[in-house]
Amino acid sequence: MTKQSWLRIAGVVGLTGASLFVPGAQAARTAVPGTVNYVEGKVFIDGNPLSTQQNGQAALQADQSLTVENGKAEVLLSPGAFLRVGSNSEVRMVAPELANPKVEVVRGEAMVEVDQKPKQARLDILERGADASLLKEGLYKFDADEATVAVIDGKVQLDDNGSSKKFGKGKEVTLTGAELKPVKFDRKAEDELYRWSDVRSGYLAEANEAAARSVYVSGGWDGWGPGWFWNPYFSTWSWMPGDGFFWSPFGYPFYSPGYVIYAPTYGPRYYRGGAAIVPPRGRGLPGRAAGPAFRSPAFRAPGAGFRGPAMGMRGGGGFHSMGGGVHGMGGRR
Repeated sequence: MTKQSWLRIAGVVGLTGASLFVPGAQAARTAVPGTVNYVEGKVFIDGNPLSTQQNGQAALQADQSLTVENGKAEVLLSPGAFLRVGSNSEVRMVAPELANPKVEVVRGEAMVEVDQKPKQARLDILERGADASLLKEGLYKFDADEATVAVIDGKVQLDDNGSSKKFGKGKEVTLTGAELKPVKFDRKAEDELYRWSDVRSGYLAEANEAAARSVYVSGGWDGWGPGWFWNPYFSTWSWMPGDGFFWSPFGYPFYSPGYVIYAPTYGPRYYRGGAAIVPPRGRGLPGRAAGPAFRSPAFRAPGAGFRGPAMGMRGGGGFHSMGGGVHGMGGRR
């Protein structure tokens, strides 16, 4: 994907009230970096409270802060990247840019799930004066109170006080102002924010599959690229790959309309090239499995358990975007 085609994703819009994707239909609203996709509990933007009725509508502008007292919040970054904020935490939107969103974790904890990251795009998270550039798809944890940056899955470049260090999954750094020293941590440890993020990822994957099926049935998917879409039946923005499919770090699949026909209806197994594979419960298969030439992708059967809540009708939604194809990723094991 060229930088120009990636930037064209800025035209992504959502369709509300439509059960099928209709190219050129009137859009009710648009998703942009900084959109607050979901809140629960007490959440504020610059001191102004947000309600669940504002899910998917309010958006953080440059230098605005999102504060969570007792609750959680999910913020959209670039398509395929989600910022999730825990209780007693605050983040500041530094730059709500499509190709280089930048957020500061001011206090408390935050987690970033990156399901898609084009090579030309940047994604930067600031913490205590340090700049963490997320280099790959994966799952990243930030704790400003403990001054730690942890890579559950993926790879990061951390720059702090003239020191720079790249490190990958299973490593974390404590920001001391001295030399950066990655150390091992238990990447299987699951705290409250991790579990909540897992549920949200599964819920968004269900919304993706429902909308991708709708787009496929409508015949409006050919030639459209990746982007956000609004699914009115799930009342959420999810994202849709332009081609192939992706595994989230939690092991949930996100399908493009051209690949959703391979999503199973029944059964607890995964299939690749006709061979059944049973991965660990709740985890995705490793490796990259997307691409136009691969027509029998591995997938998670709904019978194996999407762990997100099933609400509303499984159908509807749509998207309108421009751009190129994407590549898949492996899930955390």
